[in-house]
Amino acid sequence: MEKKIDVELNAVRKTFGSNVVVDNFDLKIEQGECISFLGPSGCGKTTTLNMIAGFLDPDGGEISIKGKRMNGVPSNKRDLGMVFQTYSLFPHMTVAENVAYGLKLRKMPKAEIKDKVRKILELVKLPHVADRYPKQLSGGQRQRIAIARALVIEPSLLLLDEPLSNLDAKLREELRDELKRLHKETGVTTIFVTHDQEEALYLSDRIVVLDHGKVEQIGTPWDIYNRPASEFVHTFIGKSNRLPGTVRGSANGGMAVQTDAGFVLEAFADGRTFTTGESVVAYVRPEKIRLTESGALADTVRAAGTIRQLSFLGSFVECEVEVGSALVTVRMQMQDGLADYTAGRQVGLTWNPKDVFVFPRKEQ
Repeated sequence: MEKKIDVELNAVRKTFGSNVVVDNFDLKIEQGECISFLGPSGCGKTTTLNMIAGFLDPDGGEISIKGKRMNGVPSNKRDLGMVFQTYSLFPHMTVAENVAYGLKLRKMPKAEIKDKVRKILELVKLPHVADRYPKQLSGGQRQRIAIARALVIEPSLLLLDEPLSNLDAKLREELRDELKRLHKETGVTTIFVTHDQEEALYLSDRIVVLDHGKVEQIGTPWDIYNRPASEFVHTFIGKSNRLPGTVRGSANGGMAVQTDAGFVLEAFADGRTFTTGESVVAYVRPEKIRLTESGALADTVRAAGTIRQLSFLGSFVECEVEVGSALVTVRMQMQDGLADYTAGRQVGLTWNPKDVFVFPRKEQ
């Protein structure tokens, strides 16, 4: 059964003076989806969220929520909840009063308000702080209360504007888990704005990657990471080894790239067309590379080099290998035998050509 479309953006555009902040944005969000707007500062993600919320009017295009045109409709008439990175709780109100605020504005009976506040505080696992004031809560607790206040009105759409950015790493991870649980339990359609790729990959059903006001790619987290539509998407999401070079010709159903570093790299074109002699940039992610003995069979080793540095990062180790004139980063999960790899050791590197992405080299 085809899902309903909760939010639709059709050729939405926003400018500030001569600066085009959002350019021709098209998007359909299904009921119950969690969508992330991901990109660097200034890419247009928060501006787009503010247009959906009704805080800004688009200069062109149309925004619809639940099939109704929203252009010109004030924010308080859009049936949405919003959570900001700064919590925005009323300091003079208790937690229960903060959460109840939106319900009181809707003139709901007191008994019903009390029941809804109790249930939503249980949902965010904070029923014991109902009588406290915001200043008596930790940062993580305050943000969960802000989320509870947005959810208690049972909005058709939840908007989250970088809600985890003010928290330390451990709290951010805990609240990220909490957001995923809450989305699963409530089923509310959610738009999540972030510049943090891990948050977007973890929380989203789909991700919209933005750059300079334009949509670079819309896809599932798996597609965004493993099938990037552009060089920008590939380099913005995750870490990768950048290896400029020249197309030497075809090889084993793909192509061979003579890298500037001095070794040949096999890659699949992945639907792109390149010509022999074309200047390109090849990328291979650190976790897609494996270290082998330097004397391994020639057909299994893609390149050979010398370990220059190892960095212990908990569950994995990052290893820098000098290959020709390039330093190639390899990321390895902790396992037996890893201690045998030390600085100065000669090693072979191997990877699947399907894991190598090639893009035309741009003028610097």
